[in-house]
Amino acid sequence: MIQRISHGVEDDRPQGGEIDLRALGRGLWRRKRWILGPTLLAALVAFLFVELSPPYYRSTALILIENREGASPGPRDDRATQLPDEQAVASQVQLIQSRDLVRTVVKNLHLADDPEFSAQKGSILRRLLRAVGLARQDDTSLSEGVVDKVAENLSVYPVTGSRVVGIEFVSKNADTAAKVVNGFVDAYMDLQRAAKQEANQQAAQYLSREIEGLRTRVREAEEKVEAFRAKAGLLVGANNATVAQQQLGDATTQLSAARTQEAEAQAKANMIRTVIRQGRPAEALEIANSDLVRSLTQQRSQLAAQIASEGRTLLPQHPRMRELSAQLQGLDEQIRREAEQLARAYENDAKTAGARVKALSTQLDELKEAASKANNEDVQLRALERDARSQRDLLEQLLARYRETTARENPEALLADARVVSRGAVATGPYFPKKLPTIALVTIAAFTLSLFGAAAAEVFGTQRRADEGDAAPPPAVGAVPVFGRLQEPLRAQPTAPPPPAVSPPPAGLSKDVSSGAAASAESTSARAASIEFADATLVAALARQLAAMPTTDGALRILTTGATPELPAAGVASELAATLSASGRRVVAIDAGGGSARPGDEPIEPGLAELLTGAATFAQAIHRDQGSRIHLVPGGATPFRALDAAAQARLDVVLEALALTYDFVILIAPGGPGGAEPFAPYCSAAVLISAAGAGDIATVEAHERLKSQGIEDVVVLLVTDGDGDPRGRSLAAA
Repeated sequence: MIQRISHGVEDDRPQGGEIDLRALGRGLWRRKRWILGPTLLAALVAFLFVELSPPYYRSTALILIENREGASPGPRDDRATQLPDEQAVASQVQLIQSRDLVRTVVKNLHLADDPEFSAQKGSILRRLLRAVGLARQDDTSLSEGVVDKVAENLSVYPVTGSRVVGIEFVSKNADTAAKVVNGFVDAYMDLQRAAKQEANQQAAQYLSREIEGLRTRVREAEEKVEAFRAKAGLLVGANNATVAQQQLGDATTQLSAARTQEAEAQAKANMIRTVIRQGRPAEALEIANSDLVRSLTQQRSQLAAQIASEGRTLLPQHPRMRELSAQLQGLDEQIRREAEQLARAYENDAKTAGARVKALSTQLDELKEAASKANNEDVQLRALERDARSQRDLLEQLLARYRETTARENPEALLADARVVSRGAVATGPYFPKKLPTIALVTIAAFTLSLFGAAAAEVFGTQRRADEGDAAPPPAVGAVPVFGRLQEPLRAQPTAPPPPAVSPPPAGLSKDVSSGAAASAESTSARAASIEFADATLVAALARQLAAMPTTDGALRILTTGATPELPAAGVASELAATLSASGRRVVAIDAGGGSARPGDEPIEPGLAELLTGAATFAQAIHRDQGSRIHLVPGGATPFRALDAAAQARLDVVLEALALTYDFVILIAPGGPGGAEPFAPYCSAAVLISAAGAGDIATVEAHERLKSQGIEDVVVLLVTDGDGDPRGRSLAAA
């Protein structure tokens, strides 16, 4: 918190818009009755509520929605394997909580006689009016009242991500809740079966009518087929073929056999004549198979053997040899005549087969013409048969469906499109009210609200007292100019000492000189009246208010310098940097003087001069203060004024780079004329250290020099010890 000094007494109230947690805790302790009282009262009310409220019991049943058509008698349909979708499940939810189903449950369970749901009670006025006969008791309205009460306590919902439907019922009696839930389950299953039974009966009646009409159409179609077949002569024989088709087939077979017989006989005759011409008739197979030829052949063989035997002793011209030769020639002639006779027989067979082929060909042509005529009539016959067959197939399908439908006429064979997953059970305890959770939640809520109300009253009450006291309101964060925010608090502090009395001019000076000096003193006093002065004790307050400023894209550059060369600004810069860093802000302090080395001293660390000349990098020139998080940039070995113009011009680039990393950049410039002027154009605020009063000419002139360089926000800090160190602290690099 910002420390304020008022008449030498420290005020412990929250300052600058901050909240003192210790003071808040003491205030809440003082208001403990306002916290505990409502809390205990709320706990007592919650206890009475849970004790006096009637208990309510809840019972839940679960039903799985599915298509159980496939389990019914008959063949399985593809539609039976389709699962219900979300719309089908939602439709079943609406069906379960429909008013008709609720009315059925009320009737089945006789809930109108249950005092919990009975509408006989009504209001006291209505009962009095009924007693005196001024109000009519309508049974219909009473029954509908019971239905409304039951529907109000019923809850039906689909279980997310499944095809399960939950049914809940709330009642003051656990047994009643379970009984009603199971009553809804049974009524729903009965409704499903009744709907299927009704649909089954309607289908059976429809199929029965259709089958009767279809049987008549099938009979008529089949009669048309047979009548046309008899008229067209398309009688069916073996293998479901017509007579014309069978005759055509037989004729074709006979013709092929006759042609084959003709070819075989002609081939055998040609072969026999060929072997006859070659002189080897006995070699033909057909000739060899003849009994006569085989006998002649045997005789010839014997005669040839005899000729060979006689030829060894007799000459060829011997009579015996000539006789034997004549006998051999006779045998050969007989074999040749027998072969020619056999060849003529085969030729006759070939001629006979050829005549038969010609007759069969003529008959086949006639049969083809008759078959062609029969085919045209067969087209019409097939059309009639198709019509009759389609009628017959349709009749068979309807008969099969009718048998399936009649098989499901038994109510036990009908399955509802749902399955009971779990039936409602009797609740072991009430679901409302939950005594301990209700009391605990109400107590915690009352305690939280009471604590919040007491804290708000303490905070806003303290703020009002602070506003009504002698302390000035905290300045607005982010106001411009920066130091102008301290203007009001500074007026509450002791101002600078009055300007010293002007000594009378010594003897010998003219009246003009005396009057000139007096005029100069009056002018200095007039200019000092517009300067903002602050006591050294407000340095910490100044730093804390700067730390409260919001973070911007660029750092705030603050120039600290002395009105005279003997007033270094290192102490004030140290106090500002330490307080800003302790508030969590990033601060870098830069020694803008430089050149402080003397012969015999240790080498100076790289600083601003080396950074501007390029002899050192940012990592080499930036150091960390011991014991704090302040970053320091020493002045370096060369004074800023001794650098060349190019190096001095890079100061703006260096400050811009540092402004991207830090929140505050504090430049410590030498005091006196010409010490801070080179750095003033790069800063937006300045702290001027002065050890003299408001009428000090050096202070006024230094203030005007800073103003003339573009710094509009300058505050003069008055120190009394003359060293510019308000707290006895200095930076290690300064």
